[in-house]
Amino acid sequence: MKWAMLTGLFTAMAAAHAGGTATVVCSKPGDAFGFNPVPVLQVSYNAGSDTSTPGLFWFGIISPDQTLGSVLTPQGWQDYTGGLYPFQARYDNGLPQRITLSIPFPGGVQTTAAYVGYSLYAGHGAYSYANRQKVLDRRAALNRVKPDMVAKDRWRPEFDTDDSFIWSLIQKDMVDNNKYGPILAIPYVDCTPPVVGGS
Repeated sequence: MKWAMLTGLFTAMAAAHAGGTATVVCSKPGDAFGFNPVPVLQVSYNAGSDTSTPGLFWFGIISPDQTLGSVLTPQGWQDYTGGLYPFQARYDNGLPQRITLSIPFPGGVQTTAAYVGYSLYAGHGAYSYANRQKVLDRRAALNRVKPDMVAKDRWRPEFDTDDSFIWSLIQKDMVDNNKYGPILAIPYVDCTPPVVGGS
């Protein structure tokens, strides 16, 4: 079930035009990714006309048969387990014109062999003025009914925040307006250091 939902995110509009490009390079020994070189995804994504509008950015990887995949979150790679799609970054002060990432593959592998043929997807959603008004209207409605719901023990803690509602509206903007799509089919890259030395 969870992969059916992930497939919905990543493939419902496979022809959608994401404003991004990606390449795979080997890191340099001793850089931020460790002593041993590893394949690194270098990503550049353009938010287009949504630049300067608050929003979210999503980034993920999915297998050719669409049964395996991971999404990149601020805490690192994770499997999608249902619900709202975990986002890679939140831009409360406005989406930048260009989002760049340099990130190793899940597990810090030295070759991309396990990921050949996987697709990288990227996308963003904007927190438009119309959606901000929906949040204000919902908050006003909740504030009106809160005393009665509290008295009847029907008020839930999640009603005290608008975060999940905002997240869902931004995700809906991404999906409804096709602001996501594939940006790279992963090639084979081997970063294993060559064996050197004598007998």
